[in-house]
Amino acid sequence: MTWSVPPRPISRPPRGIDPDTLPLQVRVRPPAPRRPAADRRAQRARPPDGLNLQLPTLTGLRGIAALMVFTRHIYVDVEAFIPALAILGDIGYAGVTFFFILSGYVLAWSTGGSADATFWWRRFARVYPLYFLAVWIWLALAWHFDMFGEFGSQVISIVPSLLLVQAWVPDQSIYFGWGGAVLWSLSCEAFFYLMFPVIYRMLAYRDTRGRLTVAAAVIVPTMLVAVPASFAGSRYDLAVYANPGIRIGEFVLGVALGLIAREGIRGSRRLRQSLLLVAIVPAAVAVLIGAEHGHRQGLIDTIMIPTFASLIFLAGTREADRGAIPVFGSWPVVYFGEISYAFYLVHPAALTIAVQLGWFDVLTAGEAALALLAGLALATVLAAFLHHTVEVPARRMLMRRQPEGRARGARRQRRTIPFVPWRAPAQASLQPMA
Repeated sequence: MTWSVPPRPISRPPRGIDPDTLPLQVRVRPPAPRRPAADRRAQRARPPDGLNLQLPTLTGLRGIAALMVFTRHIYVDVEAFIPALAILGDIGYAGVTFFFILSGYVLAWSTGGSADATFWWRRFARVYPLYFLAVWIWLALAWHFDMFGEFGSQVISIVPSLLLVQAWVPDQSIYFGWGGAVLWSLSCEAFFYLMFPVIYRMLAYRDTRGRLTVAAAVIVPTMLVAVPASFAGSRYDLAVYANPGIRIGEFVLGVALGLIAREGIRGSRRLRQSLLLVAIVPAAVAVLIGAEHGHRQGLIDTIMIPTFASLIFLAGTREADRGAIPVFGSWPVVYFGEISYAFYLVHPAALTIAVQLGWFDVLTAGEAALALLAGLALATVLAAFLHHTVEVPARRMLMRRQPEGRARGARRQRRTIPFVPWRAPAQASLQPMA
């Protein structure tokens, strides 16, 4: 008995033979077409089913933080009539801490795979046009109302403000010297954006414990500087409070949390309940001591860092998993969050106009409430107008002119932000949160 063994398939036909004339067993299969590189990158960048990359609730919370800063700048005029507003106003500046942590979180959640130069151009297009306009709006107000003086309106501070370096100058008439004491935070953000590719590459390939360790190694020393400075007097407290090198710890913490969330790490139910407690307790402490120690910015900001970090992580991961978050995810709150950058920049100008018009010359609680609502309405209308007529159109125009940021070989690898794939919670490895 003989066995008939079919010929083995060969990888390629002998030279000079047409593959279509070969027997079925040896016919060469044409190679499967390879997907273009762009398609492979798109497949890699596609988030898992059920994962929501849009986080409108965090946008809404950004608007709430902008309102905190608003209360800081208005409460002096109405604190005798609305004590509850004064309590919030005592610590309202802490809303900037929320901005810094949120900025790192959102960038880590959404960025990756682009050249450094492309990232920087996108941030410039997002931030600078409206900021540039805000500088000149304040100049017009200072000129019209004759507000040039020691604080808030030094003409010489325009130059470092336009260059986004004013926060590096330890002189209050410089770092707070233009834009109603809010533009300094954009000087910090500019430094954060400059350092983001380095920070991202430092954290991208670490596990959860490693990321939190790096964040702690940056933020703990800055706390150890900020808290003593807050007791050394306002001169030192405010200089440290506005310094980008001190505030970068909050941004690094946000980047670490954003990468942890991006890789599907959510924490156990018990851990998330503990984080909720961490969000509540420090905030309560800050409110309780705000009346007596609200002038110590370094102290209050340090207390509020765990609150804001926990809140951002809990809200961001819940919404990423398509969990509903009432109120803060509603369209009015989200819309206010969308215009909150413009609101943050122009609300000092709006309040200045309100004061100059005598809106805050009040005698009763009712008049104070009406003055507050009128100032808020004016700031909101100006913010919406500038958002739709300047901020968005300017960003679109600049994005059409963005550099491609291409490089070759090893240089390209060094100057490209790595891509960290999104993972659903079920895909994440069970690694500890700390």
